[in-house]
Amino acid sequence: DKSSDADISPKPTIFLPSVAETNLHKAGTYLCLLENFFPDVIKVYWKEKGGDRILESQQGDTMKIKDTYMKMSWLTVTEESLDKEHRCIVKHENNKGGVDQEILFPAMKKGMCI
Repeated sequence: DKSSDADISPKPTIFLPSVAETNLHKAGTYLCLLENFFPDVIKVYWKEKGGDRILESQQGDTMKIKDTYMKMSWLTVTEESLDKEHRCIVKHENNKGGVDQEILFPAMKKGMCI
């Protein structure tokens, strides 16, 4: 059992666009699932690798699971942007040394099977 005053950094799991989605919608969704963090105050945003502009993304509510929290954030990009790498940037007070956590999403090659 975790003590309530323990700070725990988010554990990310990444999901990449499916070929079916990209073929059907000419777009792709990158999903970042953040789990097992504490406390619940967290900010998530997305940028292209090497870019500074914050991209328009979606996020679910922060949910409590047992004694930690989870949150999902996702970014949908056009087919043209699928060949670029993207970064999901997580601001959480337990990130070591105050450095934001960056999760790199690889570029999707056209016609790539997942």
